[in-house]
Amino acid sequence: MPQPTFTLAIVNWNTRDLLDRCLRSIREVKGGVSVQTLVADNASEDGSLEMAAARYPEVELTRNRENLGFARGHEPLFHSSQGRFHVLVNSDVELLPGCLEKVAERMDGDPEIGVLGCQVIGPDGRIQPSCRRFPSLWRQLLDASGLNRAFPRSRFFNGYKMGDFDHRQSREVDQVMGSFFVIRRDLMDKIGFLDTGFFMYYEEVDYCRRCRDAGYKVFFEAGAQVRHEGGGSARKVKVLTIRRAMRSMRRYFRKHLGGWTYGPLLLILSLDAATHALYALAANRQPWQTLKAYVLGWWDVLTLKRADF
Repeated sequence: MPQPTFTLAIVNWNTRDLLDRCLRSIREVKGGVSVQTLVADNASEDGSLEMAAARYPEVELTRNRENLGFARGHEPLFHSSQGRFHVLVNSDVELLPGCLEKVAERMDGDPEIGVLGCQVIGPDGRIQPSCRRFPSLWRQLLDASGLNRAFPRSRFFNGYKMGDFDHRQSREVDQVMGSFFVIRRDLMDKIGFLDTGFFMYYEEVDYCRRCRDAGYKVFFEAGAQVRHEGGGSARKVKVLTIRRAMRSMRRYFRKHLGGWTYGPLLLILSLDAATHALYALAANRQPWQTLKAYVLGWWDVLTLKRADF
């Protein structure tokens, strides 16, 4: 069998209907592009795996016995991958027509691109921001202060989330979001797979950093589009989701910026908890649950809880 152009790899946890839409979109829009589709299921209890087996016999399925998270859940899919480009695809994503062709065109046209992300369209038809600059203590401080919300298009106040960037333009960036995350096989051969020390969140930030350190580009391709529902598995466990994000942030900072960031990061997360709780209170969006999540996340960071669970 000839080598497929793409391996589309999905880790699923209890998102049966979203997974169904995702796999249907792959089948409908792949056209003449050769595709290998892999799904790893993290012990779902909603019939996700049975649905995929019955409706999509072309998909290669892996059953994990527990919820391994994203990075560990994806590990067997890397080993099964055969495509020239390996793509992390969230189960709440639907591919839009022409997406794969445009990605292949860009990747083939510039062999220095190691990681690529595409334009993400939300359920309301609007473009979702999907590029960010690399985290730093200064950028996280501004983000935690809430000033980024007051000045959303400012490079200074919202520089981390690239509020100044027009997502209708293709360009090299620091990092792209992991909802549709294309990796060149040559890069995988050089730097390996996702860091399984992250349960979820920041594993794609870490990979983009490693990509850049290896001399490759991270690129945003506005001409390729996917539709993103948003939330997916994460919305089912809001408190734990926020705690995992904070643990992963600490791991990223320690890994790439050094252990000295521990104290400053704790102070920033304290401010982050306060501003998020106040914002949730003003918007009447579960303020006490939000405060609980951030306080517990802060405690996880203080007590050096691992980020892989």
